[in-house]
Amino acid sequence: MKELKCLVCGMKINENNYSFNSYAFINKNREDYILYCPFCGVNEVYLKEYEDVYSVDVNTLDSKTLKILDHAMKLEVFNGEFYAEASKLVKDENVKREFYDLSKIEYMHAKVHKKLGGFKELPILNKPDYTKYISDEEFLEAASKREEHAVAYYEKYSKEICDDVVIKVFKALSDVEKEHVTLTEN
Repeated sequence: MKELKCLVCGMKINENNYSFNSYAFINKNREDYILYCPFCGVNEVYLKEYEDVYSVDVNTLDSKTLKILDHAMKLEVFNGEFYAEASKLVKDENVKREFYDLSKIEYMHAKVHKKLGGFKELPILNKPDYTKYISDEEFLEAASKREEHAVAYYEKYSKEICDDVVIKVFKALSDVEKEHVTLTEN
């Protein structure tokens, strides 16, 4: 297997890690055919052997773009925390694994925004009490709503960003979140 690099998150994909977070994907990576970055979930369009990882000069970003990136980072941390907590509370083992893997993908999205915005650290957010959800179905419904919100966020604010690279990243992550909507609806 040739080693690939994700242009969005910068992680290297090889025979040792191509199947990481497999429960977060409808279709699975194979050693001979990599569909997604196993770390951030972007599709094969963003996986290359030789191209440079997307980056921006933070000094060229306007205050609005930085604010949008900051909010996107918080959105992804919030969703990552939801999935991490939900993975401990759901009953079904497949849903448990799905949520656990989704938490890692969402945290990676937050790290992508952190890097693009030049932020020093990920935010620490107040954690809601997720024990209000009784059934796995309620968790899946809440998950789907979170993913729909993330898609709407990326689509709305990509039109207000001043940087083409950040727009590309928002498009890539929006596509990931769309797959998560489908995944959590099943």
